[in-house]
Amino acid sequence: MAVDPSQEPKAGKRFFTNETPPLLQVKSPKACLIQSASRIVRDCPPTLPWASLFRGEVYRGLFIGPTSIAYFFLALSAKHPDLEIEGKRPADWCSAYLELGQDLVPPALDVSCGMSNEYLASNALKACLYQDERYARKVLAALQTLDTDPTYCEWLKGRAGALCILRVLRKWLPSLATALNLAITSLIEAMIPQQPWVWSGGQYLGTVHGEIGILTQIVLSDASYAPELESKLLELLKLQGEEGNWPIIEGKEIGLIQFCHGAPGFVLSLLAIRSYFPTLHADIDAAVALARNLIWEKGLLTKEPNICHGILGNGLALDARQREHFFCLATPDRIQSGLADGAFEKDLDPFGLLWGEAGRAWAWMEVWDGSEGKCCLYTDV
Repeated sequence: MAVDPSQEPKAGKRFFTNETPPLLQVKSPKACLIQSASRIVRDCPPTLPWASLFRGEVYRGLFIGPTSIAYFFLALSAKHPDLEIEGKRPADWCSAYLELGQDLVPPALDVSCGMSNEYLASNALKACLYQDERYARKVLAALQTLDTDPTYCEWLKGRAGALCILRVLRKWLPSLATALNLAITSLIEAMIPQQPWVWSGGQYLGTVHGEIGILTQIVLSDASYAPELESKLLELLKLQGEEGNWPIIEGKEIGLIQFCHGAPGFVLSLLAIRSYFPTLHADIDAAVALARNLIWEKGLLTKEPNICHGILGNGLALDARQREHFFCLATPDRIQSGLADGAFEKDLDPFGLLWGEAGRAWAWMEVWDGSEGKCCLYTDV
């Protein structure tokens, strides 16, 4: 019998035991998507005061907050433009979440330049939604003038996140590809000499703060840098433990099994960049297989299911059939019952893209569309 997350695990346990077969199947991903998206606009509407503050802040870029929710609706508008959520189309909801005072956030408020930078994120999404190059040029100008520490190379607050934002713009505004590619090259050339990449005093390895995340964003932004980074990738592959996981920081054994730290993020990264490293295919395939075994065994986390550090992010790293099994344990109804009875640990932000409902809605959209297990704002562009 498959695991039932309504059964509370022992105190301190990070995951539910995955007792299979049989593999669970999602009855209606579309229904889960609509239920999840409807909860967003009902319980966290595009109005101020904002319904879910994180550390007293509204504007946290594409990480959490209204602009992160707007990204989900932007993605939904591209795939299902006429799907109504509570009576409105996705593009209308996207616009509503982008018009909550983001224009008043000065570019110099946050000296970072990654995914959590509100000025970069909101202007980029407005450029995409409204097909207006003026907003994109604000992003390009800000990246040239932001006083960002040279060592800020990671994804959340550093240049790897800026690369992803520029790829979003490149996808939606191909007419600006030349200018965007010049900005991408400038960022990468600033990042390469900073190796080994260090964040907050530690050589992190994972996707959000670490080396695999930085390497992945560089290669996805400009594949011509792959040969230069091949030895780095091989070093990272060699750091995989016998069980299949990677430590949070090189030289330390403490590891987590989630997108931001550990095997799931590595798998999503390796699958996205595999084609650019033909001589490492065997090494990558072996690492992915070992990591997936670990995720399957210990990846049903007791944390509230989300993209960054929960069942949904871990499920994205599995093959389609196992992914569906994981997602069955994170349906909207299961989550609500699990939070109510204490089986799931409630997260800090209930609605944003990486920690909350917007990410869950994005994941259900991916399942409904039969997508290949990419991760939002990491490998989906």
